[in-house]
Amino acid sequence: MRENYEYDMFENYSEVVMLLVKVRQQNLTEEEEEKVRSWREESPENEVLYAKVMSVEFMKMKMAQRACTDSERAYAKVKRRAQRRVRVRRFCYLSSAVASVFLLLGGWFYFDRMELSGLERLNAASEIIAEGSKAELILSSGECVMLGKGQLDSVWMHEGMEVHSTEGRVSYTGERLCREKCDTEELQYNILRVPRGGEYSVVLGDGTSVCLNSESELRYPVQFDRRERRVFLRGEGYFEVAKDPEHPFVVEVEDAKIEVLGTIFNVSGYAEEERVVTTLVEGVVRLSSDNESVLLEPNEQGVLDKDGHLSKVEVNVFPYVAWQKGLFVFRQQSLERVMQVVSRWYDVKVVFKDEETKRISFTGNMRRYGNFEQVVRMLEMTGGLNFNIEGRTIYITEK
Repeated sequence: MRENYEYDMFENYSEVVMLLVKVRQQNLTEEEEEKVRSWREESPENEVLYAKVMSVEFMKMKMAQRACTDSERAYAKVKRRAQRRVRVRRFCYLSSAVASVFLLLGGWFYFDRMELSGLERLNAASEIIAEGSKAELILSSGECVMLGKGQLDSVWMHEGMEVHSTEGRVSYTGERLCREKCDTEELQYNILRVPRGGEYSVVLGDGTSVCLNSESELRYPVQFDRRERRVFLRGEGYFEVAKDPEHPFVVEVEDAKIEVLGTIFNVSGYAEEERVVTTLVEGVVRLSSDNESVLLEPNEQGVLDKDGHLSKVEVNVFPYVAWQKGLFVFRQQSLERVMQVVSRWYDVKVVFKDEETKRISFTGNMRRYGNFEQVVRMLEMTGGLNFNIEGRTIYITEK
């Protein structure tokens, strides 16, 4: 485990190189896999280096350089340079260590053993890229406004509210509570719908911020009524609720209801997962079903399962909210669960050739904004898996 293993790439970079070579060869022992994971988690710089070394672009570059690379001379040069710099202060080691790793890999790497089919597979994976910010806003009038990357910032009026839209967010400003007519007229609702492969944020009229994950939808009133603030969620959303003790905030998702006054929490309620999971970061919320309810405090998670049973547990909240910070974080998750999350983000279809593969346990961190090649590389570290990519369909088999 990481807490029992201290690893310093700046003093042992040659071992790092050998481990990275073995990652490429898919020939790591369980102990070596743990070493690689620990090294990657030690610093952002290590993760950046790992991603570069494992990328298709790096492979192509080194293959092009192969004919003119003198590996023995490169290794001797790196070794002499490392010896000369051994007394340099620690903060200077990063650049030399990174350069040394690249030089050594350039000389030793097993290009003569690399199969063309493997490169073609990684090329296919590198073409699958998450699109990021995109959504459609369906106004109460039925009009549809496309939002996301490439759009110009704009401002318009809708139902008495000023609406601002940018590439990644739409926000409402104005009189957040409707007037007395709300008692006799229906509220006007907008719908923000995020497709597979996208994410988008909305700032509601009361100042509440909601970040929606892929394949999610939020239905909300343009102006809240005078009794409460109620919205309807499908999929997953990260809420930062504006405080207003006189007007409770309510989220309805599937068969669950979440009541708050002002707090930060994440809700996941995808229909295919058959459960609603509420993870509290800050404040207090009440998670309710038809028959029971639980009160959640920070670092607690409430779960409503498909049978209507409510439960709560203490958790580390970071893995459940890391998605809106640009990360996938998995802790002892089944491969089936991991691929549910990943396929939603990259908009791909996943096919398991056998049921046993679905139950493989995975722990690791991955960047959301990289291409699918990086995900394949990370998952292959579990060992014993083949990823066959045909268009946007991923076939997973045992080796």
